[in-house]
Amino acid sequence: MTAQHVLWITLFWGMQCVAGLLFKWGSTSDSRWYWGFFVGHLFGVSSMWFLMLLYKTMNPNVALGICFGGMFLLSQVAIALVFGSGISPVQYVGIAVITVGIILLAVGTPATA
Repeated sequence: MTAQHVLWITLFWGMQCVAGLLFKWGSTSDSRWYWGFFVGHLFGVSSMWFLMLLYKTMNPNVALGICFGGMFLLSQVAIALVFGSGISPVQYVGIAVITVGIILLAVGTPATA
């Protein structure tokens, strides 16, 4: 994985986290609903550009696993921190297990067909 891959993955994760936070923020009030929906989608849909760049330059299965696994974990933690929803001890274990899975996916050598 190159420095460029790391940059694209980080940008994807960041934009997806912002999208998730905006969706949650928009759901807290009827007056914010459309703002959260449209601006959240602006970030979420735009982030797919980085995923498509990754698909061109690395194994797409690995790119998908790293991007969506990391996005899921980071979005959960960001929403818990920003909106105070909390994470239980068992959920922290789940986060750790998924993190190990993402790392194994990233360092593993994909089989060739």
